[in-house]
Amino acid sequence: MKTLQEKIEWYTFWYWVYWLFSLVVLLGVVVLGIFFYFTDFQEVVTVSQLFLLLLLMLLALYLRLTALYYHNVLLKLKQTAARPRRQSKPRSQEGPKLNER
Repeated sequence: MKTLQEKIEWYTFWYWVYWLFSLVVLLGVVVLGIFFYFTDFQEVVTVSQLFLLLLLMLLALYLRLTALYYHNVLLKLKQTAARPRRQSKPRSQEGPKLNER
């Protein structure tokens, strides 16, 4: 099992990978959208190219949501790491059990 710090580093890494890759895909969507809309190419754009643009937008949405999920997990891990650990009492200091009289 990984330590808490290793998990935090792992989720931080994957958060940034998904976040940056989603930005790259979104940039591609914007560039293709501008290219399709503002040029003479708009007369020859096929339905399959628009479908590809839609799929790229869905991929960017998926990547962004996955990055936000990793960010949520990361915040919970950091919250867990910031909490002080409770020390458990030795058995001799605990009170008597209900079954023991």
